[in-house]
Amino acid sequence: MTAIDRRIAVRRQTVRETGARRSLRHLMVALLFILAVGLIAMLLQSPVMAVREIEIAGANRADVERVLDRYRVEVGVPTISIRPDDLVTGVELDPWVAKAQATVTWPGTVSLVVLEHEPVAWADIAGEWYRVSGTGAILEESQPLKRGARVELKGVSGQLGEVVKGKRALAALEFLSVLTPELRRRATVTSGGNGTLIARVQGHLVDLGSPTDMVAKAATLAAIFDQGLPPKAAISLVSPTRPAITPRPKAIKKSQQAVEG
Repeated sequence: MTAIDRRIAVRRQTVRETGARRSLRHLMVALLFILAVGLIAMLLQSPVMAVREIEIAGANRADVERVLDRYRVEVGVPTISIRPDDLVTGVELDPWVAKAQATVTWPGTVSLVVLEHEPVAWADIAGEWYRVSGTGAILEESQPLKRGARVELKGVSGQLGEVVKGKRALAALEFLSVLTPELRRRATVTSGGNGTLIARVQGHLVDLGSPTDMVAKAATLAAIFDQGLPPKAAISLVSPTRPAITPRPKAIKKSQQAVEG
């Protein structure tokens, strides 16, 4: 074998050895990566990274526990298994929930904040009574209490968990939601004919006119009550900036009727 052949053979051997070392390094890196991934996976599934605390705020009427059970959100499950978006979607299906927010804080805290609808009145919806919010959310089927506010209008529709369908009904609920709890107590909003609304508040007949500017009309009514009213006086809020008050006509005494007769 010539010197050139020997050099070629040595070069080939060197190349093979270098390639083998490179392959070995790649294999070691791959094995270390797989080992690291496995260790991380084991750690995430271990009790060290399990849910330790579930914080719930704002849920007074909503059945949050049922949603937590459905999505297996409980102490001891791996924190990585919690899906905040799924949890929010499930909670917001509850008719009482206006909005929800869920967060996961590592290593093991799940926080759920719920904003619930505030019921303001009972509404007659297709012949059944429901509690509804000021924005028209239908919350639950329930018979009205004597002290509760009511909306009694024809043509109101909607299902549990939906929003009331009907412009006048939504306007009436908005009006009641702005009133103070004292004025809202036993208040009733009904049809005034020709698409208008009338209310009875604290024994006073209130002409609300068309179903517009309900916030302004409620604010004006509150100001009128603060100033004081004659008993049974009628109030017109057709224009909330120009309210009109009509005192109840005084009863004519029987003796006066006899003289005049």
